[in-house]
Amino acid sequence: MKTLYTTSALFIFFLLLMASCQSTQPTFSKRGEEYKSAREIAAAKRAAKKGNRRGEKYASGVSGTSKDRTSRTRMPNRNLDRDVATVIEAARSYTGVPYRWGGTTRVGMDCSGLLCTSFQSIDVALPRTSEEQSQYGTEVKTKDLREGDLVFFGSSKRNITHVGMVTEVISRDEIRFIHASTSLGVIENNLYAPHYQKIFVKAVRPPVF
Repeated sequence: MKTLYTTSALFIFFLLLMASCQSTQPTFSKRGEEYKSAREIAAAKRAAKKGNRRGEKYASGVSGTSKDRTSRTRMPNRNLDRDVATVIEAARSYTGVPYRWGGTTRVGMDCSGLLCTSFQSIDVALPRTSEEQSQYGTEVKTKDLREGDLVFFGSSKRNITHVGMVTEVISRDEIRFIHASTSLGVIENNLYAPHYQKIFVKAVRPPVF
């Protein structure tokens, strides 16, 4: 009798255990999700991890390309003197202003007026005309040009009719200067462009730099 009771009890316990297992949510699934076995979940995780690695590799490749492009972008090779930078920034703020003989405002600007106005940003009063400005400072060779130097144009040293200021020394054959062009207004051009080389006369470094 005792043996029968023990057997019956074990059988009932086994049935309860089976019912409990069937009603329990799968261990590797979240509520509301389709059931996945541990093997399926592990495989999905491996696939996701592999996909992330590919994404990181792709992102790294894009970043590398961007970095390479940045490395080819022209960067300043030295820090400009604060006064030089201030004057250049002031001059560039007039970019696009139309040419006007005798002008010194945003309504219109002539070449020497542009420099007079720009140098006022560091409290320096430049002579008013391009011819007078050509005597303001020390003459420098084109190979020694640097930002802030003044460049003059005309038919000869006795007939200077135009002036600009170096804004960026890029290479031996590219030096940018800003000036008030009679046709395009305030603009930056390459000093070594054929047109400007034909009429280039001299360069001067203002004594304030």
